[in-house]
Amino acid sequence: MKKLPLGIATFSEIIEDNYIYVDKTRAIYEMIIQGKIYFLSRPRRFGKSLLVSTLKELFSGNKELFKDLYIYDKWDWSEKHPVIHLDFGNIAYKTPERLELSLEEFTLEIADEYKIILKKSFPNQKFSELIKKIHEKTGKKLVILIDEYDKPIIDCMKNVKIAKQNRDILSDFYQVLKANDEYLRFIFLTGVSKFSKTSIFSGLNNLTDITLSSKYAMICGYSQEELENHFKDYIDEFAQDNNVTQENLLSEIRNWYNGYSWDGKNSLYNPYSILSLFEDKEFGNYWFETGTPTFLLNFIKNNIKDVKILFKPTTRISGKFPSFNLEKLDFTTLLLQTGYLTIKKKEVKVGKLTKYDLAIPNYEVKQSLFTSIIEEFSSQDHENINSLGKKISQAIATLDNVLLQESLDTLLATIPAVLYGKVKEDIREANYHMLFLSLLNLIGFFAIGETPGSKGTPDILIKKDNLVVVCELKYSLDKPLDHLATEAMNQIKDKEYYKPYLNYDVILLAVAFGDREVKSLLEPLKK
Repeated sequence: MKKLPLGIATFSEIIEDNYIYVDKTRAIYEMIIQGKIYFLSRPRRFGKSLLVSTLKELFSGNKELFKDLYIYDKWDWSEKHPVIHLDFGNIAYKTPERLELSLEEFTLEIADEYKIILKKSFPNQKFSELIKKIHEKTGKKLVILIDEYDKPIIDCMKNVKIAKQNRDILSDFYQVLKANDEYLRFIFLTGVSKFSKTSIFSGLNNLTDITLSSKYAMICGYSQEELENHFKDYIDEFAQDNNVTQENLLSEIRNWYNGYSWDGKNSLYNPYSILSLFEDKEFGNYWFETGTPTFLLNFIKNNIKDVKILFKPTTRISGKFPSFNLEKLDFTTLLLQTGYLTIKKKEVKVGKLTKYDLAIPNYEVKQSLFTSIIEEFSSQDHENINSLGKKISQAIATLDNVLLQESLDTLLATIPAVLYGKVKEDIREANYHMLFLSLLNLIGFFAIGETPGSKGTPDILIKKDNLVVVCELKYSLDKPLDHLATEAMNQIKDKEYYKPYLNYDVILLAVAFGDREVKSLLEPLKK
């Protein structure tokens, strides 16, 4: 049984040490023969670094590594090129000064390998000089591979000033590539984000973005077929150890980890989650724990009114892959590029902008995201959150008002004063809504598209199996919560919010929030 390449992103090590390699060289071959300068955005831990490493060995002409792979008998192995591989995982960038120094040191190290003396002063000038002199010395065109090109920006998002300064330094550095086009055979950049052309990509306007290309939708990640073929022995072993059928095991794996897509057709697994699953032989939130940029949760906390899309079944965008703009962050773009939303449907019409329906990819992302939100807005830990969630789910299903009230009281008792003490009332209200909706999503309820009635629509409509919960939320610092909850319940009934859902089992839920106080009412719909 081949070994699991968990944490290994070096192609040569995977092949030489008999690790599992899922062959992506067909997509690589088609990309290389059709163009020269490419950019690919994928979330972290999605195989971008392994892809870059594979390209490095290919252009270096290391033929034996590719034996039995698709590209082996199609590549001209007599053609070898000097490769400059810039991995920002190995570059210091916490301050602009350190970034510039680190880029200069990287350039000088490559120059030393080729026994080249660089005379220019600044990092971008040295990089340009390096490209020309390597070309002159070898007589070959160069290949430039840049992995995680945006890491010095993304990882500094807590300090926007530093992020912008790093962006400007990188923009100058990358502009060198276009100016030296005649000396270059191939350029490939990867990253989590795609920044707007008015910033970091302004000097690379000849770059082909393959992020949403159907041709390359499968270039990173594992398909269902690849999972079942390459990990068959691990699936057999896992099923036997847990006394379940392979069919049931695969169904659970699909629910937990499948669902990423960049064309709305082909669905993928995150490699890190799958490798971790088979390594540990237990289900867990592997990708979220290692691939979540801290600024995402900070953004949610500080932009509470913008995050309603998390509670919609789908969100629609049109046109090209949205660009990341430091001056004005868009939450949908942020979620899509970091992997918390993915493309579930792609609609192409002649003469129209392409439309994309976005949704949370899978159970791992959903559970992790909403658990983290609740942890951010309360002092509850993961175990307590799961316990509360189960109690709330049980209370709603059994119409147990006492249990629901106790559970919500427990939750609100742990809310840090800093989030509620002096903030505006509309922000307080939004915070309560966020907590409540996150809990509902965590326990398996999901928002459904609102069907407006003749008298309006409720605050929240959620569904689980054949159960629909029609919910109205109220907030006040002045009114008695008992009266406010009754007012919310009467509004549901008077405006007949439940009417479009009479074919379901319907429960009416009214929740009134005050200053870290809550009152809830549950009633069955009397048909």
